[in-house]
Amino acid sequence: MNLSQLRVFLVVAEHLNLSHAADTLGITQPALSRLMARLQSDLDVQLYVRKGRGIALTEAGSVLRRRVQDVVERLDETVALVSDMRVGVTGHVRLGVGPAFLSIAADAIGALEVSQPHVRYTIREGTTQELFEWVKIREIDFALLGWIQPEVDEASFDAALNWKRLLVDDLVIVTREDHPLQKAKPRALSDLAAYHWILPRISTKLDRELHRRFRNAGLPPPSASVLTSSLFATLAILRRTDHLALMTRSSLSEQDMPGIRALDQPWMELRREAFLVTLRGMQLPAPVAALIDKIRRLL
Repeated sequence: MNLSQLRVFLVVAEHLNLSHAADTLGITQPALSRLMARLQSDLDVQLYVRKGRGIALTEAGSVLRRRVQDVVERLDETVALVSDMRVGVTGHVRLGVGPAFLSIAADAIGALEVSQPHVRYTIREGTTQELFEWVKIREIDFALLGWIQPEVDEASFDAALNWKRLLVDDLVIVTREDHPLQKAKPRALSDLAAYHWILPRISTKLDRELHRRFRNAGLPPPSASVLTSSLFATLAILRRTDHLALMTRSSLSEQDMPGIRALDQPWMELRREAFLVTLRGMQLPAPVAALIDKIRRLL
């Protein structure tokens, strides 16, 4: 078994179709079938079975795919790191952020441009659960994320992770600046019932808390016609439609979010705490520690 075989297997596992995988690899399907037969022989296990016009991974195939993907990514990252050292890049910082924290991460990186000119930054945006997993498998050095205050239960935090509370921030309903609700101020949650929402692409604590608020007010759940965790997509849709979304008040700035405005909502208070999450017992390299310190100061 060699690295080339494993890279070929990843392509097969991605397409789940030998013909399509062969086209991607630029080889014939019989040649690909022979390569996969040899890999299965070397491992003495069946990695996939025929299913319709394609294939389906066995349990062993699924395990191999996950592990090989991790190995290949780490190898590619190592090669990139060595190449960076050759051209003078002295560090690589990998951070994960929730959508609301992209702006503060960008500000922190910009502030370090002079003092850390030879550091490369990789930013991954994800949901809370994705960020947890990325920290634990060391795909990122740390995560910056939000947690809805009524649901914070420190006893339930993952024991493999370190948590550092950074701030408490108000969550506000945002719209485009000339939205009808900006002209006729809503006086209760019921005034929002006629409008569609932009919510995270999967169920989150924020999503569940918003549903709870509507339910307690005797209202049907908010109508989410757009599901996305992308801040860029959220802002683009807000500027073009009458949709509503939730954001932290501190993230709203005319420079970063022109044309977006928070509603005056004294009838609904909702707060989120910002946390810095790292892997317990892991020593952070100097460039990572410098970025974390800058984020703390900016927050």
